[in-house]
Amino acid sequence: MVSKLIIFSDEHFETNKRAPLSSLMVVTLLAACAKQKRHIPFGPGDTKGSFIPLITRGLIIRKEVTTNNHTELLWQVTPEAIGLLKDMGIDVPN
Repeated sequence: MVSKLIIFSDEHFETNKRAPLSSLMVVTLLAACAKQKRHIPFGPGDTKGSFIPLITRGLIIRKEVTTNNHTELLWQVTPEAIGLLKDMGIDVPN
């Protein structure tokens, strides 16, 4: 038996770091955008799923907001997420 060593480049093993959004992620982002537009706080409990993957991708972030000397952390849909949805041809409430 003869064996042969095949060398692969590093690029061969790189994965797509920006996999497409799942349909549940899109629905979650749209619901979050709608609540954000109406200034209604939202969080993981307000969705049916895919919130954590959106946080991991940096599409939903926590932002510190101070009003009347009161500071609170709110979830916010990033401009990158809105741009991603628009690139998909989805009308996003601004």
